[in-house]
Amino acid sequence: TPWVMVVHGDTVLSQGWTDVVRNHLRTSQNAAYFRLAFDTNSAAARRTAGWANLRSRLFHLPYGDQGLLLPMALYTRVGGFADVPLMEDVALVRKLRGQLCELPITATTSASKYEAEGYLKRGSKNLLTLTKYFLGVSPETLSKRY
Repeated sequence: TPWVMVVHGDTVLSQGWTDVVRNHLRTSQNAAYFRLAFDTNSAAARRTAGWANLRSRLFHLPYGDQGLLLPMALYTRVGGFADVPLMEDVALVRKLRGQLCELPITATTSASKYEAEGYLKRGSKNLLTLTKYFLGVSPETLSKRY
């Protein structure tokens, strides 16, 4: 069965990820995501990643920073990534609800945007953008302010 794995260019997967992914490919047809961490060990980075991981577990809403792994048939069935400038990861993951599981792999991503803007400001901006998206604001409009 063909699979698709999407990982951002500024993200590195933890050691041993290939074994975990191979096992998942052999034993599951569920889509999966990875735990988020940042490439800095500050308390703010750990807190932000912790909230993101909690959001993913509770609401089955991982973001693209966490990576995605899914069978090509499922990817095709839900329509793949939308051709929009922002929120394409959220749109796809919402279609995968109930079909996602967390794999014991850490996706360590760059904290540069958070460090440049500040963790609170960047996190608030992300939450506001997500809220507006859920309320129906178009990704095109949201991308102009992001």
